[in-house]
Amino acid sequence: MVKSNASDLSPDGRASKRQKLLSTSVFTRVTNLVKSRVPFTSTSTGSTNSATALVDDTKAPDYTAASLAPEIWAHVCDFLPYETLLQTAAVSRGMLVEVMPRVTMLHIDKSWQLHAGVTRRYGDVRDVYIYSLIEFENLRISYDCHLNEDTLTRALPFLCSFSSRLERVFLGGRRPNHGQVLNVGRVEGYKSNRFSDEDDIKMSNLIDSFSGAFRAGALPDNLWIAGLSCSRRRNTLEYTCKVCQNACKSFPLRSVVDFEDKLVIHRRYHSFGASNDVFDEVIFGLNVCLRRTQIEEIVMGRPGGKDLLQSKERFMTLLGRGIRHVVISEDDSVLYVVKYDSEELGQINRFIKRSSVDVTKLSKWEVTEAIRRSFAADDRDPIPQREQCYLAESSFNALKTLGLPIEETDFLNKDELYWGNENAYFHCDWRFY
Repeated sequence: MVKSNASDLSPDGRASKRQKLLSTSVFTRVTNLVKSRVPFTSTSTGSTNSATALVDDTKAPDYTAASLAPEIWAHVCDFLPYETLLQTAAVSRGMLVEVMPRVTMLHIDKSWQLHAGVTRRYGDVRDVYIYSLIEFENLRISYDCHLNEDTLTRALPFLCSFSSRLERVFLGGRRPNHGQVLNVGRVEGYKSNRFSDEDDIKMSNLIDSFSGAFRAGALPDNLWIAGLSCSRRRNTLEYTCKVCQNACKSFPLRSVVDFEDKLVIHRRYHSFGASNDVFDEVIFGLNVCLRRTQIEEIVMGRPGGKDLLQSKERFMTLLGRGIRHVVISEDDSVLYVVKYDSEELGQINRFIKRSSVDVTKLSKWEVTEAIRRSFAADDRDPIPQREQCYLAESSFNALKTLGLPIEETDFLNKDELYWGNENAYFHCDWRFY
């Protein structure tokens, strides 16, 4: 049953005129937006059409402006808050039956929305974003945020009720926007220095619960979890956390190999004088209090771990793990700068030494494209336009020194070449060091 304000429902429990009018506004705005000749590829047929061609006004219910193809509505719903998604499904059977099974992303803002009974409607969901785990206080006290008890108890059973198609989960919160546009706050994961000792214990228990769920086969073996972090406030010389060791032995291998050491992350974003705000906005996978060598040692001891760490696929993945910085230029253009720090370069160097893969004989195009993956926001996202992407000169030189078959001109943009000459190999000026 969809949760709704009683004043919005008719006496027999059906959607009221007020709810239908609210939904009409959403339907109308979306329809007007997509009624432009934007190419759209059907997920069922693979054919390309214009969005206008997929709008059928003759099939419109009496409270909508037009009936769009289910594929288009599914794309729209991927970016709607979950509460809005429930409302649209409540007022339209077509949305409930044809669109909801095609939705691939859910955005949860309230703990009561974590109800396993409705997940059967979303058979194609791949990403779930839970923003209700962390709540932020208005008062400036020692701990300005805390974990939501209801979300702590509901989140894991809710996620376990999805199909094996689930790929990505984020658990965290949205910090109040303080008057920013669109009422969208900054997304944050868990960082122990902001929480009480009691919350630290709860976070450790939550991570242990996820470890148990993976071992029991209740969660997909390719699921990637982000936003969680070991809550142990350890001495930098101690690396014996049982919670982190248990997670490394239980979480999917492909996510464990990308676990980060909390201390390395802290140094990475503060050694360059970065502010706390820059550090806050970076969302990682599970951050543990173990050294990279300890993580890899545990992975090597798991079935298939050694083959994964020494495979060509893993090497290409490491090349795509450069640290991406977003730069807004004076003309408001968005630029992406990728740098590899000592930790990233160390992982690449260890692979070269341990693996039987001869990286000097790899295809130059293949290696170049793998490095370019660092410019994308996500493994599944497209790479931005080349003129927006800049590889730092120091990182290029470091990768070249490791023996990678790469060339400068494959990464330089025209504003880095004298006279814009693409053949000016010896006459370039890297824009970022």
